[in-house]
This record gives sequence, C-alpha cells and structure tokens, in this order.
Amino acid sequence: MKDTITHQLIRQLHRSPWRLAAVVTGGGSEALSQLLSVPGASDTVLEAVVPYSSVSLEDFLHFKPTHYCSRATAQAMAMRAFFRARDLQSRISPADLDDMHLVGIGCSASLRSLRPKKGQHRVHIAVQTATSSSIASLVLTKDSRDRGREEDVVAALLLNRLADATGFSDRIPLDLLPGEHVDETTANAWPTWTDLLLGKRTAVCVPKAQQDASLDSFSGVLFPGAFNPLHEGHQTMAEVAEEITGHSVDFEISIENVDKPPLDFFHIKSRAEQFEAPQRCWLTKAPTFLDKSKVFPEATFVVGADTIVRIAEPRYYQNSTQLRDAAISEFTQQNCKFLVFPRVVGESFLTFDQLNLPPGLVNLCQPVSASQFRMDISSTEIRTGSF
Repeated sequence: MKDTITHQLIRQLHRSPWRLAAVVTGGGSEALSQLLSVPGASDTVLEAVVPYSSVSLEDFLHFKPTHYCSRATAQAMAMRAFFRARDLQSRISPADLDDMHLVGIGCSASLRSLRPKKGQHRVHIAVQTATSSSIASLVLTKDSRDRGREEDVVAALLLNRLADATGFSDRIPLDLLPGEHVDETTANAWPTWTDLLLGKRTAVCVPKAQQDASLDSFSGVLFPGAFNPLHEGHQTMAEVAEEITGHSVDFEISIENVDKPPLDFFHIKSRAEQFEAPQRCWLTKAPTFLDKSKVFPEATFVVGADTIVRIAEPRYYQNSTQLRDAAISEFTQQNCKFLVFPRVVGESFLTFDQLNLPPGLVNLCQPVSASQFRMDISSTEIRTGSF
C-alpha cells in the first residue's frame, strides 16, 4: 500500500510542470532513488547532488556551516538548490522559463551508521520555491530502527514535503514511533519578495506599506548590513550618520551575500519585521558594494572600519588588485562615498587612522571619530549570548 502511494505521488510529480534540484547529505538518498526509479524522472529532476563529505558540502554551499546537520544548513542547501534549478532550467528553456514551477530541496540528516553517534538521530528537510520556504524537522528515537528503516522514514518525509510545496494531496504514511513528531513550518513570500528573488525587481522596500516604493525615493544615505539582529549600535550609527549628512538613513539587506548563505523567506521575514516606519530598509540582490553602487548611484554608504577594510581586500575581486582598483574607480565614477565608523574588532577598537587602505579608496571616505561614536556591541555577540 505504501509503495503504491509513493509511486502514485511520484508519477503525479513527473506529469506536472514542476522541475527540481535536490541536494542531500547521504541521509535522504533513498528519496532520490525513488524519484529516479519511476519513469518520467528526466522531465522533473534537473539535478540530484549528494555532497557526502563535509568539504563537498562546503563547496556546494560556498561557506562552512556552523553545524553540518541543522535546520539552518538544510535551509541554505534548499536555497542554493533553487538557484541551481533556475540556472539549469534557464539554459534548457531560455525562451520559456517557468520560474513559478521550480523547487529546491535540501536534506540534512544524521542517521544510524557503523559508529555509534553521540547526538540525536535527526533530519531537517527544507523546500524552497519562488513563493515559499518550508522546513520540517524530525528527531528519530535512537537505536530503535536500522539504517534502512530510518532511510525509509526520511524518504517518505522528503516526498511528502515536496508534495506539500507543489500542491499534491497524496501523502505517504510515516512510520513514526511513539513520541516522534514532525515539526513543520512555512514562510510565504510577499509578491515583491518573489519578484526580487527572480530578478524582476532591483530592490524592495520594507515595511510592507512601502514595498512598492520607487528607488527614486532613496534618501541618498545607505546603511548596508545583515542586521541579524538590528540592535542599538546600528540605531545609534544611523542617528549619527543622519546628523553628519543631514539626510535620513535607509538600511539595506542583500538576500545574497559574499560571505554568508542566501536568505530564504524565513530569514527575510524576520529581518524585515525589525523595521517600522519611519525607518526604511531596501532588500536587494546586491552582495558587493560594487553591486550596491550600481543600484544606489551617488550613495553615501554607512560602514564600519572592518567593512571598509574588506572592501579593500583583493580576495573579493578574484585576488586581483587590478580588479579591486577598477572597482574603486567605479565607486568614484558613481560619485559614491563612505562614512566610516570606528568598530570593535576582537579585543581592539579599530579607527580609520589605523587602516591601511588604497589611496583611491581613502579619498572616498569620511571618518567618524571615536568621540562621535563608540559602542562595543555586535550582532554576533547578541546571537551567541556573549553580550
């Protein structure tokens, strides 16, 4: 009976317009096998990847996760898979790309193996579409199943999550033991967030009442950051920047980032909800300051001393000082400036006069003195509870 429902669900998927890319870290590979074993898989599966080693997963994600089996890692995997699906489908059907029927799946699992595990046997499955992000987590009762039975549960859960995201009603029975429970949650996108994700908008303004605001309404002063979370230090920097420039400060969050995983709709929602009128925050897909300067020409960027140092580092320009200097020249052509705040970095308080920056970049900077601003707080310290 269970096999019949599984095959029926997969056949429905293969006959539908949905196209998917999936990435699983070993646990969850049974679901891929089932998807590929039913005729018609070539019409559905664009790519199936199994980054089994930690190094392989880091290559796929483009960063080293804090925990390899976690909700956050599964979410990042699903978002990367979604972008991968979009890239592949755009090359297959460049004139007929159906963004609204693409799905990325990320499965991060720690299941029974030859060596006993100290932690829980668990699985996190994230599904990303153009309109929603979802995550399901399940802790399996330890030492109550062999590896094959654990894989069966994970496969059924993964296919059920896929069915939920794609609108199919069939569900595969889960062989859960007493006390086991699937924790499921979904974040639905604003229509403007979907447009941003798909590249149909350059920027989206929050709060929600201002989501259709034009870039023509940009204040001229931009404070980019992750704001995870937005804290008193950020607010004070914005106030000081407003006093110095005489303009209100708009915040900016890129849903793509050079150093960090792409933001899914859970993260976008939690970040966006921090801003209330009259504050404004622009959501973009501009991960570098060179990208930001093209979206916000003639902007004065509010940055910390550590950020201006990163802007000067050749590693962000393919390890080329020539490309770095070309970017600085483009900042100049775009008439962009940098308002540079002192910042605590490690055990040191870093001020502008301590920095070794290229002369062209120095000419674009206006330092903020320690007497104008000092606040020893960071989002990282707040997240880790060390502040």
